[in-house]
Amino acid sequence: MSAMFDVVASSILFGILILAVARVQGNLNSTMYQNTYNMTTQTTAVEIARQVEHDFTKIGYRVTGQKIFTADSTEIRFSGALSYGGPIESVRHFWSDSPDTTTMNPLDHRLIRATTSGGAISQRLGITVFRLSYFDTLNHQIPTPVTGLAALSAIRSIKVQIRFESFEPIPEADTSLYFAVNWEKIIYPRNLGKPK
Repeated sequence: MSAMFDVVASSILFGILILAVARVQGNLNSTMYQNTYNMTTQTTAVEIARQVEHDFTKIGYRVTGQKIFTADSTEIRFSGALSYGGPIESVRHFWSDSPDTTTMNPLDHRLIRATTSGGAISQRLGITVFRLSYFDTLNHQIPTPVTGLAALSAIRSIKVQIRFESFEPIPEADTSLYFAVNWEKIIYPRNLGKPK
């Protein structure tokens, strides 16, 4: 009888041990997925922030005359040489009106960057907010859309706000929770003049 009791007790302990190991493995897998989504979102944010900052600092570079042609809360079109000694290009950044249906995130939209030499590139990045604000020499915000040559010429700085979210929701959580990174910066393009 005691041998039978030992076998039953051993089986129960072994089952508990297997369940504990399975639970630890599940937690490790979940943490791995979360870290992957988080890292991907952060990497995307860094890359796009660099691209936007590079392009916006080149507004008006080697351009005489009008430098900014469109200035709205989700779109900007300007001229400038994007590299030293390079050609003057027309550059447009805008947020698509329709959501990106290729991801699970319903708030995801594409950021489109169009240049004279490179054409339009629709970037699938997990961007859920793309907002531009414009300021004059006295750092007063200019209402959008900015229209008219005088108002467009008054722009001295641009505040960029971008929110990146993962393409898929956080595993084992509410399906409406996504990893997110916010990036915001005020950019002072040198060729638009300096703020006072």
